[in-house]
Amino acid sequence: MKKIWITALCLLVLSGCGKAQQGISLQEQYAAVSHAELTAEITVHLADETRQYQVTCDYDPNDGSEIVITAPAELAGVRATVSGDDLKLAYDDLTLSAGTVEAVSPANCLPWLLRAAASGYVLEEGRETVGDRDCLRMAFDTTAPDGEKVLCTTWFDAETLFPVYSELSLNGQMRLSIKVISFTVKTQAPTEP
Repeated sequence: MKKIWITALCLLVLSGCGKAQQGISLQEQYAAVSHAELTAEITVHLADETRQYQVTCDYDPNDGSEIVITAPAELAGVRATVSGDDLKLAYDDLTLSAGTVEAVSPANCLPWLLRAAASGYVLEEGRETVGDRDCLRMAFDTTAPDGEKVLCTTWFDAETLFPVYSELSLNGQMRLSIKVISFTVKTQAPTEP
């Protein structure tokens, strides 16, 4: 009987190590991204309504990211540039400093998702199906510039490790959900052997 318990304990420990290793591999992959392009549908969950946007994102972790609204039509063409904590809004030739980014918003949620995948603290990891896709589900603990905790739960395609769907929550309430339509890694920084 003692042998059975030791064997079961060893299997449990080893299976846990495999999961942690998969999460580390994903984070190493995202930490090496130096440029990516995304198209996504973003839903903002407010107390009494939801708002939806379709956006493109040109992501650069070092030089800042540009997000362009493509839908709804009345906002199409509005650009947001996020660099660190700085946020600028632009339309045509007019650029307006919008101050600092204090929490998650449609303007910064795609760069947030990619930074969380690269360096967020992994709280949970598992496998789930999204639509017909086998996905790795990871929950990352992150911190906003104002110190507020943000939970970023993301489902990554199990084969490519590209993001499929994500939810960003503050104080236990989902604020934004993101359905990734396309994701392209343009370049990757060299990795050390």
